[in-house]
Amino acid sequence: MVEISARGILAPSEREQILRAAAALCAERGYGELTVEAIVERAGSSSERFGHFFAGLEDCLLAAVNAITAETLAAVSGAYSPDLSEWDSGLAGIRSILELMAAHPDFAYLGYIGSRQMAPKRIFEVYSAACQMLAAMIERLWEYSQLDVQPRAAARAALGGCEALVRAEIVGGRIEQLPRLLPDLVYTATVPFLGQEEAMRLARRGRELLAGSEWGADVDPPRV
Repeated sequence: MVEISARGILAPSEREQILRAAAALCAERGYGELTVEAIVERAGSSSERFGHFFAGLEDCLLAAVNAITAETLAAVSGAYSPDLSEWDSGLAGIRSILELMAAHPDFAYLGYIGSRQMAPKRIFEVYSAACQMLAAMIERLWEYSQLDVQPRAAARAALGGCEALVRAEIVGGRIEQLPRLLPDLVYTATVPFLGQEEAMRLARRGRELLAGSEWGADVDPPRV
């Protein structure tokens, strides 16, 4: 798995350099204009070494998408803490995804734009599987809902709204500002389940987190 930690503790391996080059060129040119020759030139590698790591161009992009998917899920999991309430941990998880994408704009483009709109079927399937996992996390909000009917597509629709907000920032060249979306994403993800009042309350807590407020474990659950 590619190491894309913002802390930069370890220098990237040759394989990781190739993955980074592929993501960068995909963002610059689009998948249709991507070539192995351009990737190895950007990475300072060679076609022979590329063939050592990957079966071909599609295999390389698939590895890059798998890497950013794994890092995203790891960021969400790592945000949960026994010292925080479930709600504050959830907010921290969303923030960690946004910060990860902001720190690695080429991977953000590949994950949210390239893998969804222009890549081969195998790569789109990885993107779809990741969306299903995130939607399953959002579905936990049904436990707090008072709705008599639970639309099956509510979680995926909420996730789609969040994705649309993120993609707009990426396409607009504002990837470094993604963490500022935290309150909007929190509201979009929770309002179908918790209602307007509670979604607004959690969005305000998102703004507090961005402002650096200290949170404890004694956070009230939604008042539903």
